[in-house]
This record gives sequence, structure tokens and C-alpha cells, in this order.
Amino acid sequence: MRRTLRGLTLIELMTAVALVAIIGALAAPGMRGFAAGQRVKALANDLAADFALARSEALKRQLDVTVTPDSAGWQNGWAVAAAGEVLSRRESAASGVTASGTSSAITFGLNGRVSVPIGAVRVGIQSDAAGSVSQRCVELDASGRTRARLGACT
Repeated sequence: MRRTLRGLTLIELMTAVALVAIIGALAAPGMRGFAAGQRVKALANDLAADFALARSEALKRQLDVTVTPDSAGWQNGWAVAAAGEVLSRRESAASGVTASGTSSAITFGLNGRVSVPIGAVRVGIQSDAAGSVSQRCVELDASGRTRARLGACT
């Protein structure tokens, strides 16, 4: 009785490995830019979500709620607090992500509007990792509504 062996020869296996390596080498540079863009997007969305949380809690509790950046800036984290109670805390962003703009604490009054600082608030978040620049802008209008949009703050 004769059995037929099934499987791959060494040459077929090495050819497949070489093709995977070539495709991976071509895709890697694009993936670095994509990953940097996702880090910027994640930080912008986290900041916008915590601004919305602070506004919501100010309305619900009828208290001032403050979003305070870390002493080194928004990219190093922030905390949302009401009457001494920390409601949310964000740790440092991924390396290569920076934030610019308003560096002071933002306070939502009991009516949900931004009471400090007066006027519109903008925080720009960017990454220039791997040569591809990715930018997002998190904006608060005077009524306290939050918006995270693509592009630099103007």
C-alpha cells in the first residue's frame, strides 16, 4: 500500500515567507502614519468626552466642575473634579503626541456653560511621527458644547 504525502516543500515554504516579508516591508511605513493618526484621534476624543462629562456633571450636580490639565500640559493628562471629588482622570498620552492651546483649568458653571476662561477654548493635538503630520482640534464654545474636528486650531 502506497501513501501519498501531502504538505509543502521547503522551496514553497520559503517562497511564501519571502512574499509575506516583502508585503510587510511595503506596508510598514503606511502603518506608522496610520498609528500616529489614531493616537491623535484617541486623545482628542478622550478630551472631548471628558469636557462633555464635566458639562453634564455641572448640570446634574448644580456645582462648578473643573477640568484641570497636568502641570506639564494636556498631553500629560488631566483630571475632572467637582467639589473635591475626582470624577475622571486621564494619564499621559502616547509618545510623539503633543497638545497646545489653553493651558489653564476649564470650569463649567452650574448652568453647563464655560465660566473660566471666558470665551472659546481650543486645544490643538498633533503628532509628527514618521514624517506624517496628524492634527485635531478640540473646541469648546461659550455655551460649553464640545467639538473635536480634523485639522489645526485656527
